[in-house]
Amino acid sequence: MATKIKDHQYEYERLAIGGTLPAFLFCYYNSVPNINVGLKKPLVFDETAVLNKGFGDTKREVLERLGTSLSLGGLLPFGGGMSSIRIVDKGTLEAYSQARKVKVKFNELIIFDEDEIQNLPKVKKRVKKKYKVYDWLYAKQGKKHEHRLFETDDDFVKEVIFHPSFRVGSQKEWYDPLAVSYMKEEQLQDVNYGENMVRLKVTAMMKEAGIRGAANGYDTRKPDRRLYYAVKLEHDRREIETIGRDVYKNTKTIKFNHQTEEEIEQNFLDTYARRVYNKIC
Repeated sequence: MATKIKDHQYEYERLAIGGTLPAFLFCYYNSVPNINVGLKKPLVFDETAVLNKGFGDTKREVLERLGTSLSLGGLLPFGGGMSSIRIVDKGTLEAYSQARKVKVKFNELIIFDEDEIQNLPKVKKRVKKKYKVYDWLYAKQGKKHEHRLFETDDDFVKEVIFHPSFRVGSQKEWYDPLAVSYMKEEQLQDVNYGENMVRLKVTAMMKEAGIRGAANGYDTRKPDRRLYYAVKLEHDRREIETIGRDVYKNTKTIKFNHQTEEEIEQNFLDTYARRVYNKIC
């Protein structure tokens, strides 16, 4: 039996769309409610340039703590995100989840992320997007070594970051590789840029660097020569981050914000300093 979707209606002076770090930081500093279709979590290793270190040292920590603060402050009225959002007219949107539909009236809508947003204003400029691709690998053999970063001149496996293993039961000296590539849209569907090719390329790079697996006895012909297992990698998962956003035309009630988190914080600090100065003077 199908569950009937319940309708709810809300009204806000200002409302922001986006589950990104800039969106959450903007909402936190300006006390603006946020609606989103899911969080876009930064890479777990990305350090943040946000000055308020109370939020955390990495971008992901900052995003998660801001989410908690917004939720406790009533600025995430729809919880963990909706499945889609549709702009109805210049002052109304509808958001959908599996169990409900909400109608929201607003005087100003600030959009930080256009994904899963229907009926957007006209596109002013199309941007040819690139994609940052993260391939997470497990080192079955070759997990103990001193290397922490490989860099290449090729966009396909541009970097290999060796990070402490997240696997259950792993030891602190175990390191797993994360391959970072930059691809065009057509390359995402090309087997020559697929997960298996990443695994093979990273394996070759590790072997070339002298990385090897665990000891495997001695050579029967040369008893003094130690033998080792070859590097063996297993692909875990692939994550894809879109680089670039189309530029849409702002309207009287719908604005598109392309600021970074650093720019948002600096803007807040400058505005706060002016308010304090004006109050003193």
